[in-house]
Formats: sequence, structure tokens, C-alpha cells
Amino acid sequence: MNAPMDNLRSGLANLADDVNPVDLRDRALRTSHRIGVRRTVLTSALSLVLLGSAGVTAVAMTGGGGGDVVPGATASASVAPPSPSAAARPAVTGDYYFLRAVGATKLELHVQRETYPCGTPEPGTCEPVTRTEKLRTITHPADDRCPSNSIVVSPDGRQVAWVVSAGDSYGSGGDLMIADTRGGQAQKRGSTVMCLGTRGLVWTPDSTGLYVGKVSNTATAGVVEASTGKFTPLEREAWVEAQTLATGPFRGTVADGRLTVTTADGTAPRSVAYQPEHDTDVVVMAVSQDGQYASVSTGGSDPSRQLNVADVIDMTTGKPVEFPVGKVSRVWFQADGSLAVGVAGDPGKLYRLAPDLRVISEITVDGAAVEGRLPFQVILG
Repeated sequence: MNAPMDNLRSGLANLADDVNPVDLRDRALRTSHRIGVRRTVLTSALSLVLLGSAGVTAVAMTGGGGGDVVPGATASASVAPPSPSAAARPAVTGDYYFLRAVGATKLELHVQRETYPCGTPEPGTCEPVTRTEKLRTITHPADDRCPSNSIVVSPDGRQVAWVVSAGDSYGSGGDLMIADTRGGQAQKRGSTVMCLGTRGLVWTPDSTGLYVGKVSNTATAGVVEASTGKFTPLEREAWVEAQTLATGPFRGTVADGRLTVTTADGTAPRSVAYQPEHDTDVVVMAVSQDGQYASVSTGGSDPSRQLNVADVIDMTTGKPVEFPVGKVSRVWFQADGSLAVGVAGDPGKLYRLAPDLRVISEITVDGAAVEGRLPFQVILG
């Protein structure tokens, strides 16, 4: 028997939502008792790691996407998202994280910090001040694709986690490593952790743990305590729901010519027609906090982290969003309704947009080490 390959197939089939979506029509027929039991499992398990509020301000490009599909849903089904406060303002600080490969065995983690000395910015009235610094160097085996596909910074900006291939899982997983973003010794906090998928690792909102999948015959999923490495398994649907809530209230999928957005627990579906260019296999990368916008990747047939955006679809109209800055290639949705975006063909510029898509500010990507690169993760506020 080829156990590693069996493990890989099992892990991908059961954990990578963007690779093998599940039909949610059956879920719609479940009784309220089943939903209650699942939420009880979720609540009791997450209490071990102090999940905290779902209103997190950290948004990774790998967050908010994935999940199960509702092929039969129609656009008439409505999502009832929480309404942002009328007084909500865009965050006034931002950290933009970049990776730079150095040879075949090193990745440098850089951050560009953005501040507004004038206070809360109004569109077009306040110029940001930025500075870029190198945080730490991450070493890994040559040709190991796990680290670059899994590196993710905690919401509080203090820790960074990644997976290093253990050499026995054919690049699908390995050892979970956690370290201070500013340097120091990395600590192993788990083994057989999957590094594939659009969101291989997801931090809990309070930065105390990570949601992970395990490469095993049972395709275990759960949460790892960052300080100790203690692993608490979760029932799969509770895990998917918790992962989603860590980055926002909604998740989405693309299947059978439909783009579908649901709440974190898979209910209240809204579906619109969507046909990817050239009939490529794509995944939903993120959904805005109010459920109105969904960003779709440029490809998804290879179960690895997707960063570039093909389209941002307005779920109320089913049409691509037209941004005032042009065609966007990266989008980070924020809890207050604002956005940070990168523009295709111009990696030297980033933009902060208000909820109504007006330009708040234009941000220059500075620093020779990150020149020509767009960030892989943004943490605002």
C-alpha cells in the first residue's frame, strides 16, 4: 500500500474545500436538532482556545474563501448580514506583509507599515506615511513548497506560522512551525499538518491558535494551541464554520456555473451565475463582511494558495465590480466595509478604498527588497 499517497488523497478529498466542494442541498434538509448539536460541538471545542469575536480586523488573502457549494441556490435567496455601524470608519493603520525568496532555502518576511498622522482619513484628504522593514528569515529544505504556501502572520502581528515538509507526505504537509515575527528560534507545534489549499493555516482572531488540517487516513481537522502545540480535533463542519468565522461571517464557492455565498454555517445561500474565463477551475478567495462582494481566483485546479484575483463579483447584481483604480489583482476586505487593493500590472501601488469604493489614499510600495511584489497578507487597524 502507498500510505503517503492515500493520506494525501484522503486529506484533499475531505479538507480542501476548494478542491472537492460538498453539495449543501442535503444540509438544507437537516433538522434544527442537527444544527444545534453541531453548534454545541463548535462552542465547546473553541472555548479551549478562546476564539473570541468574529469581528477580526486581520484579513489574509487565503481567508474567507472555500467552503461548501449550493449548486441549486438562486439569486432570489437573500443573505441577511450584520449591518456595519453608520459611524464605521476605515482603519487608520495598516501592515502589509511581503515574502522575498533568497536562494532555494530562505524566505525573508518584510512588512510595510502605514500610518495616518492626520487621524482617521477621509477619501482623498490625508496622505499616509509608510516605512518598510525586514522582520525575519525563514529557512526551509530546498525546493520545499510548503513554507511559501502556508506562511501566515497572526492578527496581532506578533507571531508567524508556517509548515515545513517532513519529507514523507509528498509536499502536502509537514511540521507546523511558529515563531516571533521579529526573529528568534522557531518552535515546532505539530506534525502531519497540511500546507495545501487556499487557506492552509488560519489563525484564531485572538492569535492564540491555528485551524489546521492533518494529513492522515482519517483526515483530521482541528485547532492547535500556539503556545503548547496541543491539538483539539473538531467535527469537520464545525471546523469549516470556525475557520470562516475567523476571517468573516461568510464563505463562498464556485461550481456548475454558479457562484454561491453562504453564512459561516452554510445557511442562507445567495447564488449568481458565474463562468470563469477559459472554463478554468477557480475558488472563492474571500467574501466581504456584509456578503455583498466575493473575490474569485485566477485558477484553482492545483490545490495551493491562490493570491491573484480574476474577478470581484457583486452578489446583488451578479456583475463584476468596476473599481475606480482599474483592474485589481489583490483584494483585502475589512470589517468596517473598507478595502485594500492592488492593481494588475502595477505592483508598486496599493490603494485604500472606502465602503462606497471611493479612493481614500494611494500607497507606494517602497523598499528595494519588496520592489515589484504585492503583499500576501494585510492586517489593518
